[in-house]
Amino acid sequence: MKLFKMQLSREQYHKALVVVSAMLILSVFFGYNTWKERKQYQTFLQNTYQREFKEMVTDVENIKILMDKAEITNSTVQSNALMSQIWRQALSAAENLGQLPISHSALSKTAKYLSQVGDFCFTISKQNAANKMMNEEQFAQIDKLKDYSGNLLGELYEMEKKVSQGDIRFGEIRKQGKLILKRASENAVDVKFGKMDQTFTDYPVLIYDGPFSENVIGGKPKGLDGEKVSKDKALEIAKKFLGKNNVGEIKQVSSGSGVIHTYGLEATPKGGQEDYQINIDVTKTGGHILWMLNSRDVLEKKLSNEEAAKKAKDFLKEQGFGELVESYFLNEDNTTMMTFIGVSKEGVLLYPDLLKVKVALDTGEIVGFDSYHYLMAPKNRKNLTPKLTEAQAKAKVTQRLEIDRVKLAVIPLPGNREVLCYEFKGKYKENDFFVYINAENGNEENILQIIKDKDGTLTQ
Repeated sequence: MKLFKMQLSREQYHKALVVVSAMLILSVFFGYNTWKERKQYQTFLQNTYQREFKEMVTDVENIKILMDKAEITNSTVQSNALMSQIWRQALSAAENLGQLPISHSALSKTAKYLSQVGDFCFTISKQNAANKMMNEEQFAQIDKLKDYSGNLLGELYEMEKKVSQGDIRFGEIRKQGKLILKRASENAVDVKFGKMDQTFTDYPVLIYDGPFSENVIGGKPKGLDGEKVSKDKALEIAKKFLGKNNVGEIKQVSSGSGVIHTYGLEATPKGGQEDYQINIDVTKTGGHILWMLNSRDVLEKKLSNEEAAKKAKDFLKEQGFGELVESYFLNEDNTTMMTFIGVSKEGVLLYPDLLKVKVALDTGEIVGFDSYHYLMAPKNRKNLTPKLTEAQAKAKVTQRLEIDRVKLAVIPLPGNREVLCYEFKGKYKENDFFVYINAENGNEENILQIIKDKDGTLTQ
């Protein structure tokens, strides 16, 4: 009887041990899952905050560039458009700023500055709508606000660098942001305007492939001529474009049915051992090359931009394109994307006739091509004679711009329209601009700022 009780106690002990062990394992399991879920949530929050922070930086960048443009406009219409965009960007920046996990006291002056920018520009926009330009005092105010945006950007760039490097996580920004963000706007002007109860609706477009490229969207391809071509004919055209000695197998993989109908083709390099393909689209009408991309890796840079430009020009000449002039370029991953625009026999720049060529900087091979804008634009422009003289058009340009070059240019307008303009290239302070004056009625049609850095020349 005593032995039975001892055995029973031992069995109970083992059962208890099993139960305790199971509970411990379950506790560890649930603890790990809770920790993992918390970690995932923290990562999600961090990524969300980083995105909002990046969007805020972009907003402030756009505010500064739009203010640069506003200082040299001489048109109430353009000024109204620019002021409306600045107002919207300021609202967007304030909204993104408010989403960050930083105390209100640390951000009060930065938020105040953004509010002042938006409210001031909204007020000027209403003034422009009444056909009144800014006076000198208001131009001076814009200049001050722009300088403060530059100071703020410097602080934001420094903070962005630390965030991307992991030196600052947004859990810590509550501690460090007070010193960083508050200092960025200590000099914000003390001007009070009423608060606008509106929300952000639009962003200005960054243009990386030449002026006005975003205007050519939709509509009908006016430069698409020729008869319908068969698939076999399209294959032959693609082989010739790529170089028959460079192409192995080529086949149709899709059929484009967008604004421009195409044969979507895929080619493999001759030999077939390379681990990349070449995609190329041939239009079903006329057999024009719409687009080409060679996906091979470009591992080194041997050519200069000037050498790449010569390769691109020689390539376009071989393809039978007319007179073209190099416009803008962008360097990326050991390649250079270059844009070319047409030139009429009278020497007028034809911005709608835009072609893009991508050159590999290791061998000079053409690894990208885009003729969409070129095929969308008309080719038989009849009247390229201006009604206004250059002097009459120049009188419409603000005296703040130090003009160093004037040319006639056709530019696209929203709604699939074109207009002949005088293109005035000049400098205001440290910035370069293009101002476009309608050659028929003297309206200021557009202003573009030229952005230059080590990777290329862009406009915005």
